[in-house]
Amino acid sequence: TQQEAKSALAELFARRTTEITYLALVYGTPAQPTGVIDAPLARDAQGLYRVTTAKDKRGQRAITRYRVLETAPDKRFSLVEAIPETGNSDQVRVHLTHLGSPVVGDPIYRAAEMALKSMPGGSAAPIGRPPTGKPGPSGVAPRLGLHAHRLTLRHPATGEPVTFTAPPPAFFARLATGLPELALAATKHIRKVKPGAAGLAGLIDLALARRAPLVADPHTTLYRLINGAADGLAGLTVDRYGDALVVGIYDEEGRPDPLAPGLIERLAQATDARALYVKYRQQQASRVEEEALPALAPAKPVWGPALGEYPAHEDGLAYLVRPGEGWNPGIFADMREMRGRVRAWAAGKRVLNCFAYTCGFGVAALAGGAERAVNLDVSWPALERGRANYRANGFAPAGEDFLYGDTFDLLPRLAREHALFDIVILDPPGFARTKTHTFSASQDYSKLARAAAQVIAPNGLLIACCNVADLSWHRFRDRVVVGLDEAWRAAEIVGVYQAPALDFPSLPDRESHLKLLVARLA
Repeated sequence: TQQEAKSALAELFARRTTEITYLALVYGTPAQPTGVIDAPLARDAQGLYRVTTAKDKRGQRAITRYRVLETAPDKRFSLVEAIPETGNSDQVRVHLTHLGSPVVGDPIYRAAEMALKSMPGGSAAPIGRPPTGKPGPSGVAPRLGLHAHRLTLRHPATGEPVTFTAPPPAFFARLATGLPELALAATKHIRKVKPGAAGLAGLIDLALARRAPLVADPHTTLYRLINGAADGLAGLTVDRYGDALVVGIYDEEGRPDPLAPGLIERLAQATDARALYVKYRQQQASRVEEEALPALAPAKPVWGPALGEYPAHEDGLAYLVRPGEGWNPGIFADMREMRGRVRAWAAGKRVLNCFAYTCGFGVAALAGGAERAVNLDVSWPALERGRANYRANGFAPAGEDFLYGDTFDLLPRLAREHALFDIVILDPPGFARTKTHTFSASQDYSKLARAAAQVIAPNGLLIACCNVADLSWHRFRDRVVVGLDEAWRAAEIVGVYQAPALDFPSLPDRESHLKLLVARLA
């Protein structure tokens, strides 16, 4: 049976009777083309593994065999085959760093640029003397250059050896080019990338490869293709909205300067998009004057035909988007996984979707079998678009389930009416000003959580969302907890989440811009 096979495989791994072969793209060239790294490992104060001495009682035996398969022409990179003979976590990464050739893109055991700067001419440091110096920018390498290439084990039923092989990423095959994408990834900003720059195509290909499961899913055409510096292209985001790509250019002034032609052409070639739109944004969010909007968020695409309104899909659900209208096409891709959770939790539940915008959470809740989904928003046009999203998925938009007004006014009204909900979703903008309230997520989230607590049924869930990058996770959590305490509602935090890591990767030294907290109220 499947369970028996799973147990047998687990036992094989526990007995270490399997052999795993890794391919590692590393900095520099090991002094010896083949060798054995026999160096015990122990955890440090931060919980990371480090090479230690044989006298260290905490040390665990660790042996890795390696051989150099290929070296870049300038000797700054090599492709290494590594076979661990013991089963310690992170062993290959730690041992290769100890050898003096850290894995490319390893943000934990050796920052990428630190290795580059510490190996003039591509020479490796001696064994026992890993590269020294201060880490450079953590966004230098857009992916970890370590690949589980081959697994050999004995079949749990027949006892015969069986080998599984996974082909290496295309990134590894470009070693002979000298990997110009790594140099380009170190560029401070996309504005500094010249047309036809070497490595641009490689970085785009890497970003697409990371999203391969999404690209291959015919039921989902709503996700992020490039996420700025985390994909090696600082100042650039690219979102797929069905047939269109929406490019975001972030800089200090939000200048509407044309994109490099090479970038537009490459993005068009790498996807099946029919049109490409551009939004020019300031690095720091600020209020943009209405007369500046046409220049900063042009209605016409820079490539392909204008598309108007059409459906993009997420797990089979349709969301109507308008890529040429203003800043936001109509749905936020970073909430994809959270909408999926709401869909999974909503069966038979009463759901309240605050700051509903175009009612994406309402659609997901009804698709999951919610008894009722009520949407609140201060924008009547947004709610009208929400009704259209309902109809696009075969749901009848009942008038009483779309409440127009300020959430801070509507929540007390619902409380006075003794309305109770099993799931309440708070997804406010970072900053907003209405006729009656000014809201700042950094300052006012506790007030919002307190108001929401008044309409949550016993054993109900509060889903608190915040997309303010400068508000740390701990400060956000504290504000939610304070609000629930002020409402005299005992609560247990049952889940914490962030933006989908697959298409919204973060730099190693930064938190995700999106913070999501789920609390169950007594």
